[in-house]
Amino acid sequence: MKKQIIRISGAALILLLFLFYIFPNNPTNSEGGIVTLTFDDGLKSQYEVVFKEMQKYNYKGTLFLLAEWDGLFEGRELMTFEEAKEMQNSGWEIGSHTLDHLSLTTISDDKIIEELERSKEILEKEGFEIKTIAFPYGIYNEKVIEETKKYYSASRPMEEGFNSIENPNFYHLKSKWVLKKHSSQEICFWIKKANKEEVWLILTFHNIGEGKTPWDFSEQKFKEVIECINKEGIKVKTIKEVLENEKRN
Repeated sequence: MKKQIIRISGAALILLLFLFYIFPNNPTNSEGGIVTLTFDDGLKSQYEVVFKEMQKYNYKGTLFLLAEWDGLFEGRELMTFEEAKEMQNSGWEIGSHTLDHLSLTTISDDKIIEELERSKEILEKEGFEIKTIAFPYGIYNEKVIEETKKYYSASRPMEEGFNSIENPNFYHLKSKWVLKKHSSQEICFWIKKANKEEVWLILTFHNIGEGKTPWDFSEQKFKEVIECINKEGIKVKTIKEVLENEKRN
Protein backbone atom coordinates (compact mmCIF):
# COMPACT_ATOMS: atom_id res chain seq x y z
CA MET A 1 0.00 0.00 0.00
CA LYS A 2 2.83 2.35 0.87
CA LYS A 3 4.55 1.68 -2.47
CA GLN A 4 1.30 2.49 -4.29
CA ILE A 5 1.10 5.91 -2.61
CA ILE A 6 4.65 6.69 -3.69
CA ARG A 7 3.84 5.76 -7.29
CA ILE A 8 0.79 8.05 -7.35
CA SER A 9 2.76 10.95 -5.87
CA GLY A 10 5.45 10.47 -8.49
CA ALA A 11 2.90 10.57 -11.31
CA ALA A 12 1.39 13.71 -9.85
CA LEU A 13 4.83 15.33 -9.70
CA ILE A 14 5.50 14.50 -13.33
CA LEU A 15 2.13 15.97 -14.29
CA LEU A 16 2.87 19.20 -12.40
CA LEU A 17 6.26 19.51 -14.05
CA PHE A 18 4.61 19.06 -17.44
CA LEU A 19 1.95 21.70 -16.77
CA PHE A 20 4.24 24.38 -15.33
CA TYR A 21 7.36 23.90 -17.40
CA ILE A 22 6.27 22.44 -20.72
CA PHE A 23 3.08 24.36 -21.43
CA PRO A 24 4.43 27.92 -20.79
CA ASN A 25 7.09 27.31 -23.42
CA ASN A 26 4.58 26.06 -25.96
CA PRO A 27 3.65 28.90 -28.39
CA THR A 28 0.15 27.49 -28.79
CA ASN A 29 -0.50 28.31 -25.13
CA SER A 30 0.40 31.97 -25.68
CA GLU A 31 -2.33 34.50 -26.39
CA GLY A 32 -0.06 36.16 -28.92
CA GLY A 33 -0.16 39.69 -30.25
CA ILE A 34 -2.45 41.77 -32.44
CA VAL A 35 -1.82 43.37 -35.82
CA THR A 36 -3.95 46.17 -37.27
CA LEU A 37 -3.63 47.22 -40.90
CA THR A 38 -4.53 50.87 -41.49
CA PHE A 39 -4.79 52.67 -44.83
CA ASP A 40 -4.66 56.44 -45.25
CA ASP A 41 -6.39 58.68 -47.80
CA GLY A 42 -8.91 56.21 -49.28
CA LEU A 43 -6.92 55.48 -52.43
CA LYS A 44 -8.41 53.39 -55.23
CA SER A 45 -5.64 50.79 -54.88
CA GLN A 46 -6.81 50.15 -51.32
CA TYR A 47 -10.21 49.11 -52.68
CA GLU A 48 -9.06 47.28 -55.80
CA VAL A 49 -5.98 45.51 -54.41
CA VAL A 50 -6.02 45.54 -50.60
CA PHE A 51 -9.71 44.79 -50.04
CA LYS A 52 -9.64 41.90 -52.49
CA GLU A 53 -6.45 40.40 -51.07
CA MET A 54 -7.52 40.65 -47.43
CA GLN A 55 -10.93 39.14 -48.20
CA LYS A 56 -9.17 35.89 -49.12
CA TYR A 57 -8.21 35.50 -45.44
CA ASN A 58 -11.30 37.21 -43.97
CA TYR A 59 -9.08 40.02 -42.63
CA LYS A 60 -10.50 43.47 -41.92
CA GLY A 61 -8.61 46.75 -41.79
CA THR A 62 -9.08 50.37 -40.79
CA LEU A 63 -9.55 52.86 -43.64
CA PHE A 64 -9.10 56.59 -43.06
CA LEU A 65 -11.07 58.73 -45.55
CA LEU A 66 -10.78 62.36 -46.58
CA ALA A 67 -14.25 63.79 -46.13
CA GLU A 68 -14.11 66.58 -48.74
CA TRP A 69 -11.85 65.16 -51.41
CA ASP A 70 -12.90 63.22 -54.47
CA GLY A 71 -11.38 62.22 -57.77
CA LEU A 72 -7.61 62.52 -57.35
CA PHE A 73 -5.41 63.09 -54.31
CA GLU A 74 -1.77 63.99 -55.02
CA GLY A 75 -2.09 62.39 -58.44
CA ARG A 76 -3.66 59.19 -57.12
CA GLU A 77 -7.22 58.09 -57.83
CA LEU A 78 -9.48 57.88 -54.78
CA MET A 79 -12.16 55.28 -54.16
CA THR A 80 -15.77 56.41 -54.03
CA PHE A 81 -17.81 56.53 -50.85
CA GLU A 82 -19.90 53.69 -52.27
CA GLU A 83 -16.79 51.52 -52.52
CA ALA A 84 -15.82 52.46 -48.97
CA LYS A 85 -19.33 51.50 -47.82
CA GLU A 86 -18.86 48.09 -49.41
CA MET A 87 -15.74 47.67 -47.29
CA GLN A 88 -17.56 48.82 -44.14
CA ASN A 89 -20.36 46.35 -44.86
CA SER A 90 -17.72 43.61 -44.97
CA GLY A 91 -16.52 44.48 -41.47
CA TRP A 92 -13.93 47.16 -42.17
CA GLU A 93 -13.62 50.16 -39.89
CA ILE A 94 -13.90 53.61 -41.46
CA GLY A 95 -12.19 56.55 -39.77
CA SER A 96 -11.62 60.21 -40.56
CA HIS A 97 -8.50 61.64 -42.19
CA THR A 98 -9.90 65.18 -41.79
CA LEU A 99 -11.55 67.30 -44.47
CA ASP A 100 -8.70 68.04 -46.86
CA HIS A 101 -5.40 66.73 -45.47
CA LEU A 102 -4.07 69.94 -43.92
CA SER A 103 -1.36 69.80 -41.26
CA LEU A 104 -3.33 70.41 -38.07
CA THR A 105 -0.47 72.21 -36.33
CA THR A 106 -0.24 74.99 -38.94
CA ILE A 107 -3.85 76.17 -38.94
CA SER A 108 -5.99 78.25 -36.59
CA ASP A 109 -7.80 76.80 -33.60
CA ASP A 110 -11.14 77.35 -35.34
CA LYS A 111 -9.89 75.53 -38.43
CA ILE A 112 -8.65 72.61 -36.30
CA ILE A 113 -12.14 72.22 -34.85
CA GLU A 114 -13.67 72.39 -38.34
CA GLU A 115 -11.30 69.73 -39.69
CA LEU A 116 -12.10 67.39 -36.81
CA GLU A 117 -15.80 68.02 -36.28
CA ARG A 118 -16.93 68.67 -39.85
CA SER A 119 -15.10 65.65 -41.33
CA LYS A 120 -16.77 63.34 -38.81
CA GLU A 121 -20.16 64.92 -39.50
CA ILE A 122 -19.85 64.54 -43.28
CA LEU A 123 -18.71 60.91 -43.10
CA GLU A 124 -21.45 59.97 -40.65
CA LYS A 125 -24.07 61.54 -42.93
CA GLU A 126 -22.70 59.31 -45.69
CA GLY A 127 -23.48 56.29 -43.51
CA PHE A 128 -20.10 55.61 -41.92
CA GLU A 129 -19.58 54.87 -38.23
CA ILE A 130 -16.68 57.13 -37.22
CA LYS A 131 -14.81 56.46 -33.97
CA THR A 132 -11.18 57.10 -34.92
CA ILE A 133 -9.02 59.59 -36.80
CA ALA A 134 -5.58 59.58 -38.43
CA PHE A 135 -3.83 62.95 -38.47
CA PRO A 136 -2.55 64.13 -41.88
CA TYR A 137 1.22 63.60 -42.13
CA GLY A 138 0.96 62.13 -38.62
CA ILE A 139 1.52 65.61 -37.18
CA TYR A 140 -0.20 66.84 -34.02
CA ASN A 141 0.28 68.78 -30.77
CA GLU A 142 -1.51 68.85 -27.44
CA LYS A 143 -4.12 71.33 -28.74
CA VAL A 144 -5.01 68.89 -31.51
CA ILE A 145 -5.28 66.01 -29.02
CA GLU A 146 -7.42 68.12 -26.69
CA GLU A 147 -9.92 68.86 -29.47
CA THR A 148 -9.76 65.31 -30.85
CA LYS A 149 -11.00 63.90 -27.56
CA LYS A 150 -14.26 65.82 -28.01
CA TYR A 151 -15.17 63.94 -31.19
CA TYR A 152 -13.21 60.67 -31.38
CA SER A 153 -12.40 57.67 -29.22
CA ALA A 154 -8.90 57.14 -30.65
CA SER A 155 -6.30 58.82 -32.85
CA ARG A 156 -3.33 57.51 -34.80
CA PRO A 157 -0.55 60.08 -35.22
CA MET A 158 3.01 59.41 -36.38
CA GLU A 159 4.55 57.79 -33.33
CA GLU A 160 6.84 54.89 -34.11
CA GLY A 161 6.62 51.66 -32.15
CA PHE A 162 4.33 49.00 -30.68
CA ASN A 163 1.36 49.39 -28.30
CA SER A 164 0.46 47.58 -25.11
CA ILE A 165 -2.58 45.34 -25.52
CA GLU A 166 -3.70 45.63 -21.92
CA ASN A 167 -3.47 49.41 -21.54
CA PRO A 168 -2.92 51.23 -24.86
CA ASN A 169 -2.98 55.01 -25.07
CA PHE A 170 -5.73 55.38 -27.66
CA TYR A 171 -4.95 59.04 -28.39
CA HIS A 172 -1.24 58.43 -28.96
CA LEU A 173 -1.35 55.15 -30.85
CA LYS A 174 2.06 54.06 -32.11
CA SER A 175 2.50 52.47 -35.51
CA LYS A 176 4.97 51.33 -38.12
CA TRP A 177 4.70 53.31 -41.34
CA VAL A 178 5.22 50.99 -44.31
CA LEU A 179 7.33 52.63 -47.03
CA LYS A 180 8.75 51.66 -50.41
CA LYS A 181 12.17 51.10 -48.81
CA HIS A 182 10.85 48.32 -46.57
CA SER A 183 11.03 44.69 -47.62
CA SER A 184 8.24 42.26 -46.84
CA GLN A 185 10.76 40.32 -44.74
CA GLU A 186 11.37 43.35 -42.53
CA ILE A 187 7.65 43.86 -41.97
CA CYS A 188 7.26 40.13 -41.28
CA PHE A 189 9.90 40.53 -38.56
CA TRP A 190 7.74 43.24 -36.91
CA ILE A 191 4.72 40.93 -37.10
CA LYS A 192 6.59 38.01 -35.52
CA LYS A 193 7.96 40.31 -32.80
CA ALA A 194 4.46 41.55 -31.96
CA ASN A 195 3.14 38.01 -31.72
CA LYS A 196 6.04 36.73 -29.64
CA GLU A 197 6.05 39.68 -27.22
CA GLU A 198 2.23 39.84 -27.12
CA VAL A 199 1.95 43.48 -28.13
CA TRP A 200 -0.22 45.41 -30.59
CA LEU A 201 1.33 46.34 -33.94
CA ILE A 202 -0.37 48.92 -36.15
CA LEU A 203 0.85 49.00 -39.76
CA THR A 204 0.19 52.17 -41.78
CA PHE A 205 -0.05 51.89 -45.58
CA HIS A 206 -0.74 54.37 -48.36
CA ASN A 207 -0.72 53.47 -52.06
CA ILE A 208 -0.42 49.78 -52.88
CA GLY A 209 1.20 49.52 -56.28
CA GLU A 210 4.19 50.70 -58.24
CA GLY A 211 5.11 54.36 -57.98
CA LYS A 212 7.89 56.86 -57.45
CA THR A 213 6.99 58.23 -54.02
CA PRO A 214 8.33 56.88 -50.70
CA TRP A 215 4.74 55.93 -49.79
CA ASP A 216 4.27 53.43 -52.62
CA PHE A 217 4.39 49.78 -51.58
CA SER A 218 4.24 47.14 -54.28
CA GLU A 219 1.31 44.78 -54.66
CA GLN A 220 3.62 41.76 -54.51
CA LYS A 221 5.21 42.86 -51.24
CA PHE A 222 1.76 43.54 -49.78
CA LYS A 223 0.66 40.01 -50.66
CA GLU A 224 3.79 38.64 -48.96
CA VAL A 225 2.95 40.63 -45.81
CA ILE A 226 -0.57 39.15 -45.76
CA GLU A 227 0.89 35.67 -46.23
CA CYS A 228 3.23 36.29 -43.29
CA ILE A 229 0.30 37.33 -41.09
CA ASN A 230 -1.54 34.17 -42.06
CA LYS A 231 1.42 31.87 -41.40
CA GLU A 232 2.22 33.55 -38.09
CA GLY A 233 -1.38 33.13 -36.90
CA ILE A 234 -1.43 36.56 -35.22
CA LYS A 235 -4.84 38.07 -34.49
CA VAL A 236 -5.96 40.71 -37.02
CA LYS A 237 -8.22 43.43 -35.61
CA THR A 238 -9.32 46.95 -36.48
CA ILE A 239 -8.60 49.82 -34.10
CA LYS A 240 -12.31 49.93 -33.29
CA GLU A 241 -12.32 46.24 -32.32
CA VAL A 242 -9.39 46.71 -29.93
CA LEU A 243 -11.07 49.80 -28.51
CA GLU A 244 -14.37 47.99 -27.92
CA ASN A 245 -12.61 45.04 -26.31
CA GLU A 246 -10.81 47.42 -23.95
CA LYS A 247 -14.13 49.00 -22.96
CA ARG A 248 -15.68 45.58 -22.22
CA ASN A 249 -12.77 44.73 -19.93
